[in-house]
Amino acid sequence: MKYALFVAALLLSLQVQAQNEDDLAGPTPERNKVYTTSGGELIFSFGDILNDDVDYSSRLRFSAFLHLGQYLHVDFGHNVGMFTGLAIRNVGMITDEGEGIVRKQRSYALGAPLALKVGDFRKRIFFFTGAEAELMFNYKEKLFVNGDKEDKFNEWFSDRTNLFNPSVFAGIQLPGGWSFKFKYYLREFLNPDFTQEVGGVLVKPYADLDTRLFYVSLSRSFGGKQRIRVSTSDDRSGT
Repeated sequence: MKYALFVAALLLSLQVQAQNEDDLAGPTPERNKVYTTSGGELIFSFGDILNDDVDYSSRLRFSAFLHLGQYLHVDFGHNVGMFTGLAIRNVGMITDEGEGIVRKQRSYALGAPLALKVGDFRKRIFFFTGAEAELMFNYKEKLFVNGDKEDKFNEWFSDRTNLFNPSVFAGIQLPGGWSFKFKYYLREFLNPDFTQEVGGVLVKPYADLDTRLFYVSLSRSFGGKQRIRVSTSDDRSGT
């Protein structure tokens, strides 16, 4: 089902690409341009997981829902610019704990990026790099034993994850609005200080774990047609 969603998303993007080429045209070089884009991501994530300094096996996790973003761009001519915005993502990891035990853990995150971009905006090709502040607001966990689902639960603003988790990223945008990105989260995904009661005893189930998320993504952006010209000193002086 997940791979079917992936193929469907690609086909949909290809279908509408021709209709949006004008929207993605680069700004003219003589004025600063402010404009917005929107889009989503197909995310392929992994967990870098240590349990008492022993590596846990992490499986590839693919997610296509729910990933939505709205971004504000400022182009300082046709080679250098920046962007910020807001985005919602579904990020997480799949851990193979051995003896047929597989645990799937994810969180919806609300992020605010700030990035620098450098390239040729007239050809719609540029590199970008930056940092993002993300708020993990909905945690979900599934436990499988020998392929059978044994447990599932969902928590809002859970103490199981670090509520605030910043990240750094870098990528490239290609003509047509397609982009590839790598992102690495700077804090542990699971909160090592999380405490729960088990059999009348308080325990910290993640105390010995070091869980770092990273992913690569394929995304498609739309918009950019409605632009605002930023006034310059030449405009105000009438020259």
